[in-house]
Amino acid sequence: MRRRLALLAAFLSLAACGAPREKEPNDDLASATAVRAGRVQGAMASASDKDFYRIEVREPGTLSARVGGIRSMDFVLSVYGPDQRELKRCDETGEGGDESALDIGVVPGPYTLALSNKNPKAANPDQTYVLELALDRDPGHEAEPDDSLQTASPLVLSGVTRGRYYPSRNLLAGDTDYMEADWFRIDVQQADLFLLNISIGGVANVDPVLEIYDSNAYKLKEVSGGKPGEAVSFKAFGVRGPSKYYLRLRSRTRSANAAAPYEILTELLPYQGASEFEPNDQRQDATPMMQDGMTGTIVPEGDSDWVRVTVPGEGRGILRATLNGPDSLDLVLRLCDALGNPVAQVDNGGKGQPEALTGVGVTKGDYFLVVSEKSGRKADARQPYTLTRQLVDWQEGLESEVNDSTAAAQPIKLGQSVDGYIAPRGDADFYEFNVYQKGTVLFEAAGILNVRFQAALYDQEYNPVQAWTANKSGESMSFSRELDVGTYFLRLAASDPGQNNVRDKYSLRLSAK
Repeated sequence: MRRRLALLAAFLSLAACGAPREKEPNDDLASATAVRAGRVQGAMASASDKDFYRIEVREPGTLSARVGGIRSMDFVLSVYGPDQRELKRCDETGEGGDESALDIGVVPGPYTLALSNKNPKAANPDQTYVLELALDRDPGHEAEPDDSLQTASPLVLSGVTRGRYYPSRNLLAGDTDYMEADWFRIDVQQADLFLLNISIGGVANVDPVLEIYDSNAYKLKEVSGGKPGEAVSFKAFGVRGPSKYYLRLRSRTRSANAAAPYEILTELLPYQGASEFEPNDQRQDATPMMQDGMTGTIVPEGDSDWVRVTVPGEGRGILRATLNGPDSLDLVLRLCDALGNPVAQVDNGGKGQPEALTGVGVTKGDYFLVVSEKSGRKADARQPYTLTRQLVDWQEGLESEVNDSTAAAQPIKLGQSVDGYIAPRGDADFYEFNVYQKGTVLFEAAGILNVRFQAALYDQEYNPVQAWTANKSGESMSFSRELDVGTYFLRLAASDPGQNNVRDKYSLRLSAK
């Protein structure tokens, strides 16, 4: 083993000897040693020594540099542009550690690398270091410095862009504890509606956070991986071209990984109305429901998706909606009016269970279906939900929600019947009718599974008159009452508020005996 280590040391020594050497004095920008891509060998004559190297770039691309550490030296590596402005400063390790400056965006012209030492007690003039330089013309790389919206790297659309969570700090930001961030620019030149899908693979030790901003630097969306090493993504982000957006990618904690690059996979697809159009987190940005069904995802945690349903025509209609979600989420479906005020909410099932809005009376104008996760603390970027809606003309004999109070009671005449639902949980249906001649009124309700009917009768002053309860769930009920002339209200509900049935309709009939 000792012999093998000695041979390896000899090989490395010969390799270093074969590399070009620095030419002193090269202690400032003006006297920098001219080098090419490859390796160069140098030494630090003292703790205060600085070595500058100049490389001539002939084509646009990226420049990367790495210097191998030597004993007692605490290296700092900086890169300067053609205008001699410092672009990047890297100081990730302590004494004896390697330093790297990676993916520096370059254009034709001279660039300079500066190597210095932070340890005032360092004294190792005889040991040499090796500085490795590489130029890459691949357009699918980030181009440092891209630490701000103004210096954002271009993002390859419908393709792959690579970058690194490195270094862990932006040492030129004034506050040296400011964590590194990579900004990317999205340019959509076509005048149309698009969906943008973005996925970023996981990188060891990095807990990623991805944000998207508009051209005014207003943050539109933020998603996170959840823990170090996880991937991060968002789907169906709505883009209205021509437009410009910005991505900001960072680590939640101060961490970095120079060895493993991340990959940003993008898809820009024409919008065809089959999925949500993010951002749609508020009424003003609601996705228009152009078809009878659409998909969406709850991302990030706390996400709410607003979907606009437009009711045409002048007559009354009945709106029904069904929401089917992934097994990982307990979804809630709300219906709001044109001003965003809640009209109805359904929350019957648990994780993976469907939710159904059985039928709400609507008129001409806009309504909003709002999908959210019940706890506000869960998300699922991989499994979408499906939202469907049905809009039909209202007709006699159909219940028209919302009719859950005497103030919103649905009119019914003696001799008529109405079909309705006891749904969602806690639903109560109120009906208003008039008695024009004193006599006995017969009430009949056809039973439905999982619901034990409970009925209550009120006079026009809302005073209780009488109550009835079916013998068991699923059983029909029939009862009668002699009534004077006047207006009355009938409340029909389940005896247990937890009972409901979104599948089967009951039939209620009122008649004079």
